[in-house]
Amino acid sequence: MDDSRYSLRPFRDDDYETLSRIGSRINPDFPVTAVELRQWNQMYREPGLVKLDFFVDDRSSGAGVAYGSLRHAPEMFHPHRYWVEVGVDPGHRHQGIGRAVFDHLESVAQRRSAETLWASVRAEDERSLRFFERTGFTERRRVWMSRLTLEALTTAGHRDGTSAPESGVTFTTLSEEGADRPEVRERIYRLDIEANRDAPRLGTGTDLTFEQYSEIAFRGTRYFPEAVFLARVGEEYVSMSTLHRLPAEPDTVLVGFTGTLPSYRGRHLASELKRRAVEFARARGYRFVRTFNDSDNPRIWAINQRMGFQVQSVWVRGEKRLA
Repeated sequence: MDDSRYSLRPFRDDDYETLSRIGSRINPDFPVTAVELRQWNQMYREPGLVKLDFFVDDRSSGAGVAYGSLRHAPEMFHPHRYWVEVGVDPGHRHQGIGRAVFDHLESVAQRRSAETLWASVRAEDERSLRFFERTGFTERRRVWMSRLTLEALTTAGHRDGTSAPESGVTFTTLSEEGADRPEVRERIYRLDIEANRDAPRLGTGTDLTFEQYSEIAFRGTRYFPEAVFLARVGEEYVSMSTLHRLPAEPDTVLVGFTGTLPSYRGRHLASELKRRAVEFARARGYRFVRTFNDSDNPRIWAINQRMGFQVQSVWVRGEKRLA
């Protein structure tokens, strides 16, 4: 990177709009608003969680042209393991900026006694994939982004299981149960934590605190209580599938977490909840439903395939061990 043209500095609170612009230009299929980015940072206010962000400015114009982030992963917290992210505005690539930002992040990580770095790149982006490999990362798994085109469905009402869910199960939503009731939120939190324990991850899973979970699940512009679908047995929630609004893509909803308590798996509960979610999205006039699926989670992938989701992009996730 030419230091006479570009300068690296810490992230400022007024950088969110520029960060949104750069991120959306790098990944036009996944635009994100400044409001969402600001909200996501709220969870890092908890003691012990680290998130360090940096920006690169073009000295001549003063415009931000690249960013870098080093952060803990709350869902698999380890004090010496960090996610790294580097993004360069397409109009300023081939200037060595990305490598300079990564070297800075790695240096900061080493000063913090980091032992492992994690990163993710799109498999279709050959340049980013080469950068991933040249900087020392080794692929560990892949994540598929799939999309369901609602207009193409002949019917959203089909069941993808071989039989209907058993009796004794009540299907409901967060709105119907009482979106603002603390006991309802606590029970959803316990279901999510328990059902999520065996989800594939790069590191060892850790439980989010209730406050961290609430920041993600019950607040912000993506929060959609009418689209949090639940299966209840008595007073216990045993399965869930959620949809999130995407403020930058008003014609699309995103599938959040879908999971079932281990003792209730194999009863088509997740399939039924996803079916209801798709019907809900189509009735509300959405055109697309998007979801992400880890390559190590064949159970959910099988549901998605039967429902008609088509893979749109593949993300490579990997790690770099530090000395």
